[in-house]
Amino acid sequence: MNIIAQEAKKRQAVVKLANRKGKSYASRKYGVSLSSVKRWCKRYDGTWQSLAEKSHRPHSHPKRHTASEEQLILKCFQEKFLRYGWDGVYDEAIKKGYTRSFSGMVYAAKRMGLGGRATDKKPPRKHDRRYPELLVPGKKVQIDVKEVPYHCLRGALKRDGKHLYQWTAIDECTRIRFIYGFEEHTPENTVKFFKMLQKVFPFKIQTIQTDNGTEFTYKYISDTEECPFDKALKEAGIEHKLIPPRTPWHNGKVERSHRNDQRYFYDWEHFRSLEEFNDKLHKHLLWSNRKSMRTLGRKSPVQLLKEKLKA
Repeated sequence: MNIIAQEAKKRQAVVKLANRKGKSYASRKYGVSLSSVKRWCKRYDGTWQSLAEKSHRPHSHPKRHTASEEQLILKCFQEKFLRYGWDGVYDEAIKKGYTRSFSGMVYAAKRMGLGGRATDKKPPRKHDRRYPELLVPGKKVQIDVKEVPYHCLRGALKRDGKHLYQWTAIDECTRIRFIYGFEEHTPENTVKFFKMLQKVFPFKIQTIQTDNGTEFTYKYISDTEECPFDKALKEAGIEHKLIPPRTPWHNGKVERSHRNDQRYFYDWEHFRSLEEFNDKLHKHLLWSNRKSMRTLGRKSPVQLLKEKLKA
């Protein structure tokens, strides 16, 4: 029996005593105010449930969303939620003049019946983050390769049995990214991507972290031959850090960015050529680098990078 039921049954005993010996007697006997006894007697219908404590929640609030704000949320939800989720809805609402917090918008939307049922919350972390956040752009850049899902291919690409691959580099400090597509999964393309990366990122790269794929290293396939990517990094004076085998979570930021690419890009797009793929990939890159992120305090990677470069 919970505390609400216990309190209601105590009130029921007070009411029964009041009906037998009077309200004043019951008030003195149980040590409750006479006004409370009178109020309980009026509410009592023969069951203890009628005496249960009711909600004290107010029917309205001076800071509640206005009708125009709710209409704005609804419109942005209809435009952006299916593809971009709550973050996309909030970014669109901000562009249209919304001034409240992200959590306030989500709370109002849920009250309006938008977004479906709430999902179960993740359990809290049992330990602190293994790696501290880096504070200097370029201190460490994670690089990985994602194969383009087969269902995205159309036309000659699908007919000829070709594949497309996305190279991704993400700066651990600012989360700024650079992505580009190739048809072949080779070390030579990794070197091409690295040279493009050096021109794009406006800061000096100190360390590059990758997995142990042959497009990045020959560590596990040859003791004598050196990977072209390792040679390029040595010439540039950049450290190459390899994560332990079969531990993709060590490259967690680039892996997470690939999951976001799948959700926001590959689940919606199709490609008939490498040129079309890179054109759409460039537009997606511009969007993702300007997308506000909760982990960055609702700032976008571009905004944080500007702040870091000014400091």
